[in-house]
Amino acid sequence: MGNSLLESRFLDRRAALSGLMGRLGELTARCGRADLEKVAAELAAHALEPFLFVVVGEVKTGKSSLINALLGATVTDVAPDPCTDRIRIIGRGDAPGETPEGPLHTRVTLDNPILDGLAIVDTPGVDSIIDRHQEITEEFIPRADLVLFVFSALNPYSRSAWEFFDLASATWRRNVAFALTQADLASEEQIAVNSLRLRELAAARGVAEPRIFLVSATKSLADPEAGGIEALRRHIRALTASGGHFAAKLDATRRAAERVLAGLSETLDGRARELDADAAEATRIAKRLDAARLAAGREAEVLRTRIEAAYTRLSGAFEVAFARELTFGGMLGRSFAGMFRRKSEAGPAARLRELGEVFARDLEREVEAIARQGAQHVFESVTGSVRMLVDELRRRREGEGLSADALGEQRDRVLAETVERVEALLADGGPLSGIDPGSVTGMDPKATLGGALVVLGTIFAVAVKGTVLDVTGGVVAALGALIAGSALFWQRPRVLREMRRRLAAGGERLRLELDERLAARLDRVFRELAARFAPFFEDIAARRQALADLTARRDALAAALADFNPD
Repeated sequence: MGNSLLESRFLDRRAALSGLMGRLGELTARCGRADLEKVAAELAAHALEPFLFVVVGEVKTGKSSLINALLGATVTDVAPDPCTDRIRIIGRGDAPGETPEGPLHTRVTLDNPILDGLAIVDTPGVDSIIDRHQEITEEFIPRADLVLFVFSALNPYSRSAWEFFDLASATWRRNVAFALTQADLASEEQIAVNSLRLRELAAARGVAEPRIFLVSATKSLADPEAGGIEALRRHIRALTASGGHFAAKLDATRRAAERVLAGLSETLDGRARELDADAAEATRIAKRLDAARLAAGREAEVLRTRIEAAYTRLSGAFEVAFARELTFGGMLGRSFAGMFRRKSEAGPAARLRELGEVFARDLEREVEAIARQGAQHVFESVTGSVRMLVDELRRRREGEGLSADALGEQRDRVLAETVERVEALLADGGPLSGIDPGSVTGMDPKATLGGALVVLGTIFAVAVKGTVLDVTGGVVAALGALIAGSALFWQRPRVLREMRRRLAAGGERLRLELDERLAARLDRVFRELAARFAPFFEDIAARRQALADLTARRDALAAALADFNPD
């Protein structure tokens, strides 16, 4: 198979992989993971670069000498101090040259056939004392396709190098190989022991059969085969001649993308667990609001019963007084007294109207006290339940802290908004004073008569008092019409029957209207509460849909990456 055909195949597979990298970048952006989005963009750019063969190790382990021996030319400086402070990307060119590329990289060109289709990268030492060396190397490692870890044959146990190995291999899943340099300085026993130990250390990190090259740069100058550098050259030639470096590059990029996708999966899985917990919390809130409504309904029933009892007691007393006035003695006394008063202020009819007005005033005054107290109980019941829900939401948000991704930030924002909206409803100044009194009075013209109660926040009292005014006003007006111009004594039985019927009808109307108005007020309060909690409920539904979409996209991309064949 010719190189042109290999390159054509590589370009086709690279285009396919670039499409997958684009999907990965879009998915990380939709999830709000800016850190992973940056990595996805780097991988997309990396797919367009030549195969990168990166040499990594501690300072003074012979990295630069190994690269010079590999290329058969002095390309990198060898000095007693850690001199490599930039990443040097060595690729093939018609003429030797060196060009800085930004603050971190230098591009080196060399006419050497071993560089066909690949670039060799010399990096600063991972343990260098020069500032930013490790930062520079770590920034570049994600772009590597094959990483050659260089250790001294005298000591392959350096901690910083193995920590860096974990970054390159475990974190990025890069292909790795090892070189034991300065082999001419170690005894055969040291080489045997240290080679075995290197294999054990690599196996402990998931590299079951590590490829190890034993190299002496000094010997390689005179005898590349004896110095071990020729074995490394053969490995590189075999890789490039078969097109393996193309496949390796694509596969390394694919595996790095899978790592990014795994990190994204952790985020999505965490959001799914969080969503399930929030949904359970929403169910608890809905149940507690239902329980609060039932409790408020029981308090309202107690309030209605007390008002009915007050009406029954006061209307009974009014009936007794009314009947007493219609006795012969009562009528005679009122008639005699009327002889010494103005006509409009005397007489039995005026006295009976006075009794009705007293009944209305007494009932209104007593009902007002009952209503204020009952309304307080109702709203204490409601606000107590709601405050517990708000406290739980606040603890739920504060206990988990701010989230770093878009889905979490949306959740935090909605939780904060919900808490703020409900707290506004429960603001200081009275139970549910967050409900505008003007809107309450606007719902019912009779409520304007109880404006003082609305200011206190006792919305039920407004409804109750309006009902009482309707009922007592109707009863008194009807009685006034009944007794005006009548011969009351002679019609006493009929008047008493009619008066009792009117009072009974007033009591029934009071009961019905109290039921209706109290139910309407309860409904309004809990509709308002539901509206305040609505953002939390709606956000759960929206997040569930968004999470399902993102999860489906992740699964499809994971399947596409798994099926991608770089060969």
